[in-house]
Amino acid sequence: MQNKKRMKTMIAATAMIGVLAIGGISAYFTDGDTATNTFTVGKVSIDLQEPNWNPPKDITPNQEIKKDPQIKNDGINDAYIFMKVTVPYDNITVVAGDGTKAAAKADTELFSYDVKSGWIEIGTPVKDTNNKTVTHLYAYGTATQMTAVAANQKTGTLFDWVKFVNAREDEGLEGTTKNIKIDAYAIQTQNINDGKTKLDGINSDGKVKPTDVWAVLERQNPTTTVSVKEEANSDIKQGN
Repeated sequence: MQNKKRMKTMIAATAMIGVLAIGGISAYFTDGDTATNTFTVGKVSIDLQEPNWNPPKDITPNQEIKKDPQIKNDGINDAYIFMKVTVPYDNITVVAGDGTKAAAKADTELFSYDVKSGWIEIGTPVKDTNNKTVTHLYAYGTATQMTAVAANQKTGTLFDWVKFVNAREDEGLEGTTKNIKIDAYAIQTQNINDGKTKLDGINSDGKVKPTDVWAVLERQNPTTTVSVKEEANSDIKQGN
């Protein structure tokens, strides 16, 4: 009797092994894992400052006025900086330092200034005959290399003074208000149109020449509603 039970158990075990073999069931050691990488996105933001600007009252020909635009990088990333300066012009007769009047009227920018070291004018000044202004574009750097401005750092001043034109009397400027407008722009320093078709892990091979960088930034069409542009207007009135 006991042998019969043992035989039945062996037959059942053999049958189970056969089922496992036929079904192809196997056991393996397995495991799984995942990685989530967190990246903090940077920010380009600037602050246009004129610490010594004090609006004058009723300026006179040849008067020098303190005006010192500079840019602070108050963002997170290093930035390349540009400034546009828009000044009014008029068709007037100017007077030389010795009092000699020019032979004829000419379109003349009403304010002049000395650009400081570290800035360079790029492109050709743009004359707007409808608004009677001339706009100049300046880059912080040299003709071949932009200068990076680190977070919480400032550019040097673009200029320190502006001088009103030495216009002859009765040119129609008396009692009028003239604006000097300054626009400031910034763009990240890395990966500016590097032209890569394959990734190589290099982030410093983008454009660095002012004209090339500006061409990229200009296509972004920055406005005052985003953090890449600051704008300042200076109203200056000539006396009678």
